[in-house]
Amino acid sequence: VLIAQEKMATNTVYVFQQKDSKYAFKTEIRSCLEHSSRPTSTLWVNMMARGGQGSKKSAIGQRIISILPYVKQEIPIIIVFRALAFVSDRDILEHIIYDFDDPEMMEMVKPSLDEAFVIQEQNVALNFIGARGAKPGVTKEKRIKYAREILQKEMLPHVGVSEFCETKKAYFLGYMVHRLLLAALGRREVDDRDHYGNKRLDLAGPLLAFLFRGLFRNLMKEVRMYAQKFIDRGKEFSMELAIKTRIITDGLKYSLATGNWGDQKKAHQARAGVSQVLNRLTFAS
Repeated sequence: VLIAQEKMATNTVYVFQQKDSKYAFKTEIRSCLEHSSRPTSTLWVNMMARGGQGSKKSAIGQRIISILPYVKQEIPIIIVFRALAFVSDRDILEHIIYDFDDPEMMEMVKPSLDEAFVIQEQNVALNFIGARGAKPGVTKEKRIKYAREILQKEMLPHVGVSEFCETKKAYFLGYMVHRLLLAALGRREVDDRDHYGNKRLDLAGPLLAFLFRGLFRNLMKEVRMYAQKFIDRGKEFSMELAIKTRIITDGLKYSLATGNWGDQKKAHQARAGVSQVLNRLTFAS
């Protein structure tokens, strides 16, 4: 039998309080396109802890930073908004704080606005993100292009991966920061990671689909290598010999027999114990 696998629900915003960490609060979303085989992209929006690592002890309020997919360093949240073409402070605050007559919330955002004061243009913000994500030594144009692609395709893909989704993404990012501020001000409870309402189950269908997808990818890789070898030599090749029928069969048999759910060559990365022998020891089972 295949054991259902728990995972955190995708496309849902969670806020957690951190203890003994450089972040006081953490907002997290695992974003993925519905009905797509792409892996999930995780986006974090975190509030630095007072006097924690990387922040001055005398700081009034705390800075808010984001951790984007494929970008190695933390990016101040206001710079992400500017990269999404929301440049003025007022525009950004309209997305984060829905009521300008809320002094507590305004005070919480102030350190982040002060930190990003030096960057006031979209291209400068994109270059700032690209410099922390792209390979070192590439041109400014390539850095900007890299940052644009990250924001378009990897950041919140469930909101949209086509062009001109910046406004939607800015509103969603603003909502994440708003949730973070509500938790930090004690107006809303933080989420419980172990609550069953925040979990989703992968049953036999999605588990076998995940396995088959990986094995089919391996098969395509083998066919491509075989074909390339014959093309390089200038010979004709037979498709029947190129397709190794055992790859998918043996892969499925291996995973169902051992319970290691994934590629046999990467057994250390595979999930263990997915498939188990059903012992019918009692009448109830």
